Amino acid sequence: MGTALRRAIDSRLQPVYLRLISAAVLVVGGVLLCVSFATSDRGQTAFGQPLGNDFAGFFVAAQILDRGQTNQLYDRALHDQLYHELLPKLDPHDSIPYVHPPFVAGVLRPLTWCAYEVAVAIWLMISLSLFIVGVWLLVRSSSGLPREQTGLVMLLALSFEPFLMECWLGGQLSSAGFFSYALAWYFLSRNRPMASGMALGLSFYKPTLLLLLLPLLVIGRRWRMLLGMTITGVLLAGLSLALVGWDVSVGYLDVLLNFRKSTSGGGLPILTWKYVDLNNALRSLWGGQSLARTAVFGMLALAPFAWLARAWWRWDSCEAPSRQWLWAATLAWLPILNLYVGIYDSIFVVQSVLLAADVLLRERRSETPLTNSGLAYWAMAIAASSWFSQPLARISGVQVYSLALIGLGLLELRLTDRTRGDCPSQP
Repeated sequence: MGTALRRAIDSRLQPVYLRLISAAVLVVGGVLLCVSFATSDRGQTAFGQPLGNDFAGFFVAAQILDRGQTNQLYDRALHDQLYHELLPKLDPHDSIPYVHPPFVAGVLRPLTWCAYEVAVAIWLMISLSLFIVGVWLLVRSSSGLPREQTGLVMLLALSFEPFLMECWLGGQLSSAGFFSYALAWYFLSRNRPMASGMALGLSFYKPTLLLLLLPLLVIGRRWRMLLGMTITGVLLAGLSLALVGWDVSVGYLDVLLNFRKSTSGGGLPILTWKYVDLNNALRSLWGGQSLARTAVFGMLALAPFAWLARAWWRWDSCEAPSRQWLWAATLAWLPILNLYVGIYDSIFVVQSVLLAADVLLRERRSETPLTNSGLAYWAMAIAASSWFSQPLARISGVQVYSLALIGLGLLELRLTDRTRGDCPSQP
């Protein structure tokens, strides 16, 4: 029975079938987008959600800067007022707090000079371009991925639910972080650590995206990458100071801290079932904040972090394939070993799977390395579970998608162990 099941699954992992399914999903996404634009009316579409969804919150923050009210960028009352003026048909209790650095609102400010619908269309094009370029950079960096399958790789990435539905149609900024990491690996694979760090620094728009990697870079003594990140960080901080001044820039830290507390239980109403990190997955299952849950989170997170830390310590002595394995494994754990990561930010798993697949195809330890290693099955589990995990988590408290991500992370840790001999211990 197990053999028959595996054959049935393998038949669905063939290029022709994958191309058909991903293309069909993209067509559905395109139809949803067209209907949203056609039926948009002052905050509501035919689907009961505003056009651009979460983008409206970023648009309002940019509006506050454009109105010259820089000191009130993080004023919840003003934000809610403008939010409901923009989308008057929304429920009065609906709210999207602005919890990003000032420079994000500053960069988006030119979009407020257009009608909201036009601004949404422009942002969708920018977001899509960043994601496509990010995938293209990874393909260019991967000699094992067949060039003739680039189109299939792009289709699979674009049809990934966390990107298509949560990030792109959901109006989120996750494509910027995806591009940041893809560009960082592109430079790192070409032995340009300073440029890689500067690319990573673009992810400062959302500090949690660096919460796992930053300490690992320190452990791995990647000083040139850290210097590059610092340069970008200083430039972005300077942009924030130029836009809103010192007091509001420093006030952002309070906003960030308060939002972190909200995602850990209390404060703003947080849709826990939309978060896939281990912290919130346990919170959803546990039913709230408790000392016991915090202890369990610490114990469960310690083992994979310790393994990653040990491997990063040996980075200098590792050969190129081992470094790529380690980077892929780190990306797999990035959404899990975190304080709060929405499902839209889990698109980094696309990079993890592509980089791991590249190494496996170059090693060619079997005729079908992607299925024999288990990577294809876990990628399939992640893609499939992303479509139903949120309603299931809302009802049962079990975040199946997080479990699939953990499975991929454990698999990549195990596969990375095969190259431990390529990373001798430091003296």
